[in-house]
Amino acid sequence: MTHDPTPGRPADHGDDINAEPVGAWGLTSRERLVGAGVLVVALLLVVALIVSFWRPGPPSRVVMSTGAEDGAYHAFAKRYQEILARSGVNLVLRPSAGAVENLARLRSGQDGVTLALVQGGLVQPGDETGLVSLGAVGYEPLWIFHRSTLALDRRFDISGLRIAGGPPGSGTRKVFDDILARQGLSDLQPPLLPLAGLQAADALEQGRADVVFLVSAPEGAAVQRLLHTPGISLWSVQRADAYVRQFPVLTKIEIPEGAADLRHNLPPANTSLLSLKANLVARNDIHPVLVDLILDAAREVHGSGGLIRRPGEFPSSDAAEYPISADAERYYKSGPSALRRYLPYWAAVWIQRLIFFGLPLLVVGIPLARGLPAVYRWSIRRRIFRWYGELSFLERTAAQGKGRREAQLQRIDEIERHVNGLRIPASFASEAYTLRMHVQQVREQLRKG
Repeated sequence: MTHDPTPGRPADHGDDINAEPVGAWGLTSRERLVGAGVLVVALLLVVALIVSFWRPGPPSRVVMSTGAEDGAYHAFAKRYQEILARSGVNLVLRPSAGAVENLARLRSGQDGVTLALVQGGLVQPGDETGLVSLGAVGYEPLWIFHRSTLALDRRFDISGLRIAGGPPGSGTRKVFDDILARQGLSDLQPPLLPLAGLQAADALEQGRADVVFLVSAPEGAAVQRLLHTPGISLWSVQRADAYVRQFPVLTKIEIPEGAADLRHNLPPANTSLLSLKANLVARNDIHPVLVDLILDAAREVHGSGGLIRRPGEFPSSDAAEYPISADAERYYKSGPSALRRYLPYWAAVWIQRLIFFGLPLLVVGIPLARGLPAVYRWSIRRRIFRWYGELSFLERTAAQGKGRREAQLQRIDEIERHVNGLRIPASFASEAYTLRMHVQQVREQLRKG
């Protein structure tokens, strides 16, 4: 319907209400379209948050590279396997030639290896980007056993002796090669025998070797065997402090007389040894919940006292060769996460997943839940209050005696038809009723004028 606008009157506030159908929830199609757009943006934001912080659930199967099957690493790994099995995690053990192969598997992810025990002194450039330490788990002394008939001097002159020094490429061979090279003994004759572990112990006992080099925890089968074998002696490193100055990765440790066996007084005198530290090393994508579980196992396996460690000394965050995992660092500072402290592994996993997906929903959902009702109320009231500006203008011009009264009354009739045509929720009926009263009041003022 057309009308003759009053001179100076504001332009009409928009479309005819009847030309813009109102549907569900009292919203026009345009308002519903805007609302749908807001929800789509919110959903995309939730998806973006989930993708940004996405991390799959912790695996139920973990592969660990261990070392020789008769060595201490493998023995420790079997205990880890038993402990993790209580929480439903299958720890698959992959025996290896030793720490060097363990590291190679970790670097490449060969056979899905995620975790390994690694002796110190083997770090290479680039390891800091792909590997993390879960902590040091114990001392690994450099054991030098020899036939008791040999008298090794303080300068460790072993020229001309048959020495079992581990196979080429092994961790044992590398550390002793470095020490011998610093002493000018790189070209020993005869060459080092490529024997390690129990094979090296057999060679020493049977007279096929004069000296055996071992890098092992005291619990290693070869170490325990040679400590108790008559005619075999453990060499005390008389210049241990000098070696530590030359090789910062080494630590000097002392074994008191009789500490290994009081009954047989082994060792028969205070003995100084050089030691590395064994590290629990993982790929840097290891799952946080799994870190807690593994360190719980490490505390159970390595936390007790022993020949060369104090109770509670290990596991320890003092593992400077590899960057310490952020999750492991948090574990050492405050213990297991609250979920792991009070809940079994499977429950912690599920709750973590719920939190993971729930937090983005809360981050987006809470502001949305607070904002949408206000937007909804504004959209409804906008269609009511949009007419007050024109009513005020008509009232003001009538009071000033301006404009044609007939045109003003005609416009009041049009406004009333629009207001009566509004479809709004019942909760806003009072505002619509008040608007109708104001329309009637302005009409009466125009008639009186």
